[in-house]
Amino acid sequence: MKLDRFPRRTLRGDRIIHRIHDADRSPWWFSADGSGRFDPVGTGMGACYLAERPLGAWVEVFRKTMLLPEAEVRHRSLLSVQLGRDVGLADLTSRRALGFGVTASLGADQDYEPSQTFAVRALEKGFAGVRYLIRHDPAQKLLGITLFGEAGAAESEAWPIGSEQPRSPELIAEAHRRFGYRVLPTP
Repeated sequence: MKLDRFPRRTLRGDRIIHRIHDADRSPWWFSADGSGRFDPVGTGMGACYLAERPLGAWVEVFRKTMLLPEAEVRHRSLLSVQLGRDVGLADLTSRRALGFGVTASLGADQDYEPSQTFAVRALEKGFAGVRYLIRHDPAQKLLGITLFGEAGAAESEAWPIGSEQPRSPELIAEAHRRFGYRVLPTP
């Protein structure tokens, strides 16, 4: 698949994006081992997965696990951050992507190989990441953002810190109301 003139979406540097991550680790982890949908495998680069809304970050992390132990939720942090610079994303949510053979399955199929191949090509074309529909949102309203960076833990100077919050009662309530997630209290 050639990506010349592929739909591009600019993620503005003042836009807040979100990531839920293990509280013990840096939020900026760039996966390159093939375990993530848009990992640009074999390039020396990795993918960090975020969302446009906190609820999208929640769904990206907890997926189909609808009953969550409180300890699992408490072990997570929510990063809300502005990049401070504009970045160009390959926009899989654009209807014009269909002309390149892209369908919603690229962001939803259980086989990650096509999406990882797409990520490699997007990286080669100079995209800083990918904007996509979050697979585990049946309404297809939540949007994910994959950013490319050096594989592994990022240097603290390379990516902004933003604001970190422990589990948010408002986010937990929204996840319950919209999807049915339940956080089970520790006995």
